[in-house]
Amino acid sequence: MIVGGSTWHRDRRWIVGTALVAVLAVAAYVVEWRDLGRLPGGSSRTGFVCGVIGGLIILFELLLWPRRRVRSWRVGSAQSWLRAHVWLGLLAVPLVILHARLLFIGGWLNIALAVLFLVVIASGIWGLALQQFLPRMLLEQVPAETIREQIDHVAAVQCHDLERLVRALCEPGGVHASDGHADEQGVEAAFDEGDHAVVTGYRSLTGIQGRVLESVPVYDRIPGTAALSRRFFTDIRPYLLQGAAGGSRMASPVDARRVLSSLSEIAPAEAGDLIERIAAACETRRQFDLQARIHGWLHGWLLVHVPLSFALGVLLAVHVPLALWYW
Repeated sequence: MIVGGSTWHRDRRWIVGTALVAVLAVAAYVVEWRDLGRLPGGSSRTGFVCGVIGGLIILFELLLWPRRRVRSWRVGSAQSWLRAHVWLGLLAVPLVILHARLLFIGGWLNIALAVLFLVVIASGIWGLALQQFLPRMLLEQVPAETIREQIDHVAAVQCHDLERLVRALCEPGGVHASDGHADEQGVEAAFDEGDHAVVTGYRSLTGIQGRVLESVPVYDRIPGTAALSRRFFTDIRPYLLQGAAGGSRMASPVDARRVLSSLSEIAPAEAGDLIERIAAACETRRQFDLQARIHGWLHGWLLVHVPLSFALGVLLAVHVPLALWYW
């Protein structure tokens, strides 16, 4: 969820409301502290009210997960629930601290509950902070962005198209692909003189980004390109298929430029366009790798936040009846 910007008028209402409730709770706590002459605990009037409200907020926070997965729940929009989840979660912090006697509490259950609550809140704040800049980073630095689960498929399609072009334009380099694609003779037969190859690419035009198809004329193999073909199948093709996970040096922009520059020096001038297409494909693959990393950062915190939130709910379910029993 992005805080501010076009949603500032909604966030402002939540900020004012939560701040007002927090100030009133602190004021009531201070007054009771003065009257009692000691820190009010969870059994005090203010501490009990803060504990009840804080517990209800935690229960509401836990409802976000089923709300996002049960489509029959039509109570409010997903954005409204998420905004309430964020601001009410922050409101619960001062309420729980007041209920826990400013964290001067005893007993292992109470200590574990307080620590777990603070860790859950911290992980939520971390996730909210990531959501403020990572989506913009993704938009600016990954113009070839695609569906996260489709990265390997899209990269394989692009690699296959480029491979067909390399086989059609380059002399055999003595290296064959081993993934079941057509051999060089089969591909050569598919490109007669004056034929065209259809290759995929990514363009950004007037703010619209996406995959495009391009028809490339193919006439005959370019002499002196055996080294280019060999390097493509030994270094470049594995990187286009596996990305940075394959450990290829092509994942490094500096090493990739060095490799492609050496190919430009030894290859004939007619192969310049093909080398540029290979460079563009490597850049797209690097963008896919960056997209995967950003998505990992953007969603990885949930692996901490969600399980600990449910653990917090379990401890809260144990804490409430015990607290009422000994009250």
